[in-house]
Amino acid sequence: MPAQLDILALEPFYGGVRRVMLETVIRCSRHRWTLLKLPPRRIERRLTAAAHWFSEQLSRHWVGRVDLLFTSEAMNLADLFRLVPRLSKLPSVVYFHSNQLPTVDEPKQTPHDLVNLNTATACNEIWFNSLFHLKTFLARASAMVQRHPELATRNPMRDLTAKAHVIYPPIDLGVLHELQNDKSIKREPRLIFVETRDADVALLNAALVELDRRGEEYRLVTVGPVEHLRPDVQRSTISEYDEAGQVRAILSAGLLASTRNNATCDHHSIRALAGGCWPVVPMDGVYPELLPEPLHPRCLHDRTVEQFATRLQDMWYLDDDEIDTHRQDVKNALKHFDAYAACKAIDERFEQMVSNRTTK
Repeated sequence: MPAQLDILALEPFYGGVRRVMLETVIRCSRHRWTLLKLPPRRIERRLTAAAHWFSEQLSRHWVGRVDLLFTSEAMNLADLFRLVPRLSKLPSVVYFHSNQLPTVDEPKQTPHDLVNLNTATACNEIWFNSLFHLKTFLARASAMVQRHPELATRNPMRDLTAKAHVIYPPIDLGVLHELQNDKSIKREPRLIFVETRDADVALLNAALVELDRRGEEYRLVTVGPVEHLRPDVQRSTISEYDEAGQVRAILSAGLLASTRNNATCDHHSIRALAGGCWPVVPMDGVYPELLPEPLHPRCLHDRTVEQFATRLQDMWYLDDDEIDTHRQDVKNALKHFDAYAACKAIDERFEQMVSNRTTK
């Protein structure tokens, strides 16, 4: 096995956390990466057509060496292998940032229901960004198999379970560590950092109304779209592409508020937690994994307006020493997202997979 592997990364939906993760992995990895990508538009189109586009590009332009294939669940990997058979002979990893499998009790069927299942079946390993996501995927996949009698004779669940792993996404905190020493940045306890993309904005608006009713003063700094946010709220907005601006906002804010539904991962929240924001987040999705268990009663909300507003309000009346202690506990719980440690573990797993394939 060569000392430095050649990894081909194909990303059909290059935006958001997928872009952030790939940029971090490629920068920190000791291996050579070649990245082909498509812009983040219409996930259903990517599921349908991305394999055909990548196969064309590879057949026309690719002449390099490849030791391992890395892609995401936005790819129809079974189609790609059919179009480029030589790739099927390589070790392959599919990273699931989200999944398009229907929910367990979804009565309707769509043309894309089986794509993620076929992709997971076709690759050597499937990696998930949280334990919550892994469990959700396996539950949905099992329900999908039960709904399709033709899959019963070749039930893939045992194989899928065996090759499913939680590999936390590396989050680069370099800019955060640099700006933490900037004395011009002052913490404002009543400044609330909020990511609005994929959030339940109606719940956020209602909780802010409740805080107004209780006579509390606050200000928001938001990342993401704001067209549905209350126009009368005092706020500033940071571009989703302005990393330094986001980090400055994180280091200035006293609170992190989230209303995302069943989030499989939340890189903005991870950065905010590492930057010292006090978290008020849902008790579903990935959030109970991110926070130490003793903090759950204080920080997790049940999506009711009353409890969400109360969790936000409580922080403003906590003892400073208690807040500092809990902030340090949260930072310690996030160590497995450290970019260099996480990328080292990913590199070592790649090497093991290539070595195993070579031995066989």
